[in-house]
Amino acid sequence: MTVYHVTSVESAEAIREHGFADATDTYLTRSEYTGIWVSDSPLNVNDMGGASDVCFEVETTEDSISEFEWVEEAKTYREWLVPAEVLNRCPRRVLTQDEVDNF
Repeated sequence: MTVYHVTSVESAEAIREHGFADATDTYLTRSEYTGIWVSDSPLNVNDMGGASDVCFEVETTEDSISEFEWVEEAKTYREWLVPAEVLNRCPRRVLTQDEVDNF
């Protein structure tokens, strides 16, 4: 299964150098959650409300991330908040802008 993580140029450099690092926030809820947001398609700033300068493609299995899925009926894409330690075991690469544009 392929999932995508979009981020700023600065954060992408840190990911390339050190791997993914967990972030903690409430994400419009009353509780705190920790992990890295990934989705089944590259999201843009309008979808996620943040920087979308760089897109990582991550190869994983559905079994390894299924428990982290956030299901929202109104969304046209699937998304997961996955612990960094899970994603850091997966192969990843940065997509070119042409690849992102072709989605």
